[in-house]
Amino acid sequence: MCNEALKLKDELQVYNAIELLIKTYSPAVVYAGYVNANNVNMYLSRDNNKNIDSEFKPRIKKVRTEYSEYYYSLSGEKIYESSVPLKIDGENIGTFVVGFSQDQMEKQIKIGISKMTAQIKIVSYVAIIIGILLANFLGYTFTKPLKLLTEASEQIAKGNLDVELKLKRKDEIGVLFNTFNNMAKQVKELDSMKDSFVSSVSHELRSPLSAIDGYCDLLIDGVKQGHPPEQQLKGLHIIKQATVRLTNFINNILDLAKIKADKLEIRKSDTDIVAVISEIVSLFQPLAVQQKKTISLDIVFKTAIIISADSEKIKQVITNLVSNAMKFTKENGNIILKVLENSAGYGDGYVEIWVKDDGIGIPKHQVDMVFEKFFQVQDGQFKRPKGTGLGLTIVAEMIKLHKGYVWAESDLGCGTTFKFVLPKK
Repeated sequence: MCNEALKLKDELQVYNAIELLIKTYSPAVVYAGYVNANNVNMYLSRDNNKNIDSEFKPRIKKVRTEYSEYYYSLSGEKIYESSVPLKIDGENIGTFVVGFSQDQMEKQIKIGISKMTAQIKIVSYVAIIIGILLANFLGYTFTKPLKLLTEASEQIAKGNLDVELKLKRKDEIGVLFNTFNNMAKQVKELDSMKDSFVSSVSHELRSPLSAIDGYCDLLIDGVKQGHPPEQQLKGLHIIKQATVRLTNFINNILDLAKIKADKLEIRKSDTDIVAVISEIVSLFQPLAVQQKKTISLDIVFKTAIIISADSEKIKQVITNLVSNAMKFTKENGNIILKVLENSAGYGDGYVEIWVKDDGIGIPKHQVDMVFEKFFQVQDGQFKRPKGTGLGLTIVAEMIKLHKGYVWAESDLGCGTTFKFVLPKK
């Protein structure tokens, strides 16, 4: 206010400011005054007592910088005095001085604290009462849902998987119920997948064992009855194929068990991924010809790509993917293996491999589930070959152990492309 008044060259407003300060904040403000550049001062105190004025008025004096101090008046009152220079365009045109009663301030603080303490006590009593009522209400609100949750858990433990909690809430209890329902749904799906897996395992074991048993009887009869050597040799080949099928199946189960127990050993070495894929393609060529399908390797560069990997495990990954593609590709279909020197999605530090078929494909909503244990695509539109649902799970785990990533892209009836990336050396 003083600065604005002095800019307008109206020192009367300065006096009004002093008067307003005294009236508004008395008795906290003991005195206030102003002295201009010509040593003309204005002064007011809270008591308008000449004796007091004679003590305080001489303290209204000019300063060049802000200044403050504590002191005791003649009556023993503790005073805090602040002097502030008033300036316009950097020129010192006066000083404003205020004396505050520290005793009055402390008294006001004590009064305020006393009032606040009384209010806190009232609020505390009210809060305790409300807290007790709220605790009882919340206790009931939480106890009922938890009881329902316990009963539902006991039902699942007894084997009843058709359990669903029907409590619609948007709080944490509601989230817990939704989580429980999702868990129950997943347990039911897992149980269904387990039954499907047991059925598939039974088929995978029974078929080759039946073939082995039947052709062993045939060979025994052949020795006794002198069957032609060609017939006996054919029986031995079939027994060999059934044995290989059983061995691969058991190896898959053992590998999955090792992965789950974190016991699968990865022996990395410098591996040319292009050479590994070329070898797998060559191995599958005769089978592809026999099944009237084509398998080819698509490479757009000529240099070797070296990765640090367990070559046998990578061969197992590619073999599983190619076997899967062969299984689901119809007669006269095509399987293409493609190698990209750099991955578009993961950068130049990764090599990307595709195994693409033009088979029956996977429904969109099931694409992300094909790497789960025991999962088998269920869709009535196409007749699908039987399997155990372990091959792709092993693929995903092997790739993960090599610090890589695997995913599938597919449309029902339009084929499937399995893609994975591996870090370069």
